[in-house]
Amino acid sequence: MYRRSAVFEWRIRPRIRAIPLHWQPADIWRGDATIGQVLASGLHPVEQIGPAWHRFNWLRDMREFGGSQCRTLTRRLVLDWIKRDGRWRQDIWHPTLMGNRIKSWIFTWGWFAASASESQQKTMLLSLATQLACLRRDWHRIPDENDQLHALSALIVGALFLHEDEDITPLATTYADLLHQQLLGDGCHGSRQPDRHFAHLKALIDVRTALAARINLAGDAHDNVGLLPARNCLESIDDTILRMGAIGRMWRHADGTLMNILGSLDISPEDVEQILQRAVASGKVTHNASDSGFVRLTSGRSVLLMNTGIPPWALSTAVETGSHNDAGALAIEFSNNQQRIFINAGQSRGLYQDRPELATALAGTAAHSTLTLDKTNSGDTSNSGETARRAMAVEVEMGPAPGGLLAEASHNGYDTTHGILHRRRVFLATGGNDLRGEDTLIYTASPGAIPTEAVIRFHLHPRISASLSIGGDALIRLPGSSSSWIFKLSGARLDIEESIMLSQTGIQKTRQLIATVPLNDIRSVSTKTVKWALRRQSSRRKTSDEA
Repeated sequence: MYRRSAVFEWRIRPRIRAIPLHWQPADIWRGDATIGQVLASGLHPVEQIGPAWHRFNWLRDMREFGGSQCRTLTRRLVLDWIKRDGRWRQDIWHPTLMGNRIKSWIFTWGWFAASASESQQKTMLLSLATQLACLRRDWHRIPDENDQLHALSALIVGALFLHEDEDITPLATTYADLLHQQLLGDGCHGSRQPDRHFAHLKALIDVRTALAARINLAGDAHDNVGLLPARNCLESIDDTILRMGAIGRMWRHADGTLMNILGSLDISPEDVEQILQRAVASGKVTHNASDSGFVRLTSGRSVLLMNTGIPPWALSTAVETGSHNDAGALAIEFSNNQQRIFINAGQSRGLYQDRPELATALAGTAAHSTLTLDKTNSGDTSNSGETARRAMAVEVEMGPAPGGLLAEASHNGYDTTHGILHRRRVFLATGGNDLRGEDTLIYTASPGAIPTEAVIRFHLHPRISASLSIGGDALIRLPGSSSSWIFKLSGARLDIEESIMLSQTGIQKTRQLIATVPLNDIRSVSTKTVKWALRRQSSRRKTSDEA
């Protein structure tokens, strides 16, 4: 009741005597012109009563479509919103929505508001300053630290935009400290989820953009108390952006898609490309993210990605930042040129609300290109707490080897259930046309169930066709390629079965290679090893007689 009262509005309502703007930060994010065209025509694909409307991301869509009439309409929609929703409401003025809205208004101000009349600008500035004052009161009450960070980034951008002489050191220090608590040592977000990682990276780029714009405006003026700390912040911010960007680039295949892990389908490839273009120097990429548990091998036109599992020292940060328990330890993905070959089935956070049973299945070990023991997940997917059974990375090594690159990793997810350690070695030969692997199960003598069977899965991209040869190998064909790939296996039985892949367009049918290994004697022989190889066959030109 107090928040809806005139007293609260009076306390947070600032006085705008004149238009205090001498600068506008350039907006570096693109919108979608097709959405802007629909909005400009009077239709509203984004519901005006829904959260997406109140974030005001659609301002960029309108700007992308462009035109003076579109700009006039945009101003009218913003002014209508102020008239209708410009007083505090618990839903629309929630800090997470408000922070996004503040940044959207500020970064698109130069397009839709700078050319407005003085009275219109004052109205919009008053609303912006009021929301900023409310956000200052509320950001620390947000229970989720991820949302706190996004609110803090909006406070910094807003302070730089509206208050020329404000010392942003306290805000910037709080923001930097909280962000570093969320990051692992290699620069990856603690959740190990690409959507959260890229969201924080984008917010950090927003802060850098606003800081740089104010510093450039001030030039060599050293007497501005608010800008001296800002200059000192930029170097630290740039270093963090570089490290986070290098992690983001590590997750990508040559076709621009991300490794199929939780969170990769919750951000569009277009957004990923935009963020990385503004974050990473050309070619800067992490190959061994030892704190977050990812490895990348590249040679020729081939890319191999492996999820080694989270190391023990990063567990507490992962739990605190909302990481889901990962049952895909030692899962690999492999692509050649623009075509993915080995994949994981994929996961999406939204699927847990829409189709929880399917989401649970896709989070399981069997949905990943790795080894499953007795149809048991390598980690407890129903529990993400610190006491949950997890597939922790025991040892990880990678580097050059004779003739190519070698990566080796082990996880202990099956140690407590079966007394088994899983070790995987992968070798990518120079040129990228020869991938070899070795999966070894090691009996540790820990108590547990007696293992009976292991299944190693290699999920294939929907565009890949596969068939078994008479000799028992798998013939794999890539679309549009004149040469095929041969998958060979020793130490297990090879089969081909149906599978699915979750993409941003929905569920697609695909196939999977399955290697089955009996383990009845594992306790007596101590180890079981399966070797496999995927090699590209050179295409032989037809002679005139064959033609």
